[in-house]
Amino acid sequence: MAISDEMKTRVLLIEDDPDDAMILRETVAQAPGKPRVEVEHVSTLEAGIERLGTGDTELVLLDLSLGDSQGLDTFTKLHTQVPAVPVVILTGYDDESFALEAVSQGAQDYLVKGSVNPRMLTRVIRYAIERNRSQSELRNLSLVDELTGLYNRRGFLTFAEQYLKLAQRKNKGLLLVFADLDNLKQINDTFGHHEGDLALIRTAKTLRETFRKSDLIGRIGGDEFPIMAMEADPDTAETLQRHLEENLQKYNNVSQSRYRLSVSVGVTYFDPEDTHLSVEDLMARADESLYEQKRSKKKDGQSAASAPASS
Repeated sequence: MAISDEMKTRVLLIEDDPDDAMILRETVAQAPGKPRVEVEHVSTLEAGIERLGTGDTELVLLDLSLGDSQGLDTFTKLHTQVPAVPVVILTGYDDESFALEAVSQGAQDYLVKGSVNPRMLTRVIRYAIERNRSQSELRNLSLVDELTGLYNRRGFLTFAEQYLKLAQRKNKGLLLVFADLDNLKQINDTFGHHEGDLALIRTAKTLRETFRKSDLIGRIGGDEFPIMAMEADPDTAETLQRHLEENLQKYNNVSQSRYRLSVSVGVTYFDPEDTHLSVEDLMARADESLYEQKRSKKKDGQSAASAPASS
């Protein structure tokens, strides 16, 4: 939908220099025509990401040199956590190369401080929002699983590569979790494919409740859900699995379904020192760990997903 002239355009300015922030807000106030631009200002990347988590922001004006983040990492950290929000970079003449690199990685445009006039600013904001909306519609067609709303294989791999590069730059580990819905075929055969689809949707919802908004969740096969958890260490894996099991148990306790949901889980840790490892390598390791748990379940005679729900 095109921007209506009667609508406000809500912009978040992430800028730690109070003088630059004041100049930009004054420039916005002088912008001609409609829609009226409403600017909210925060001074750190952390505060910006937290604010974006509440929604209703249509565009970010982002300075690359902040007190808590510097250079291209500033854009990467923001974009990986809130990829749907368009970003226009604010830059000085001396670091324009970083802005160009950010545009090549997904930023919509950039503005050089000191050379921004009201008409230019209005045009850049309008075009960035419209262009991002069009790009998002195309991305959603090719990157999102229609049934669950999670990323499909292509979408997950696309963003997982960015997460991996970010982990290496920040020298922070991450976990790749593989969750596999148990006995989907048996649910389909016994209760019908519609019920199988509902089981997948309910599993996706439980995964969203278990993991952070900043974690990457996908559905890459009929019953396979990969999750990439940022800034996590090996000790976190047990906590995440326990939390997932608890959330599934909560669902099963109140569900009226004729079966119980359960998943098998495989986990592998990415050490940022292992620069030779790819996303595909991590997925293969997690998949191997997953099937070890599935074999263990079969050996123990577990069949939780197809068991009758408790009354």
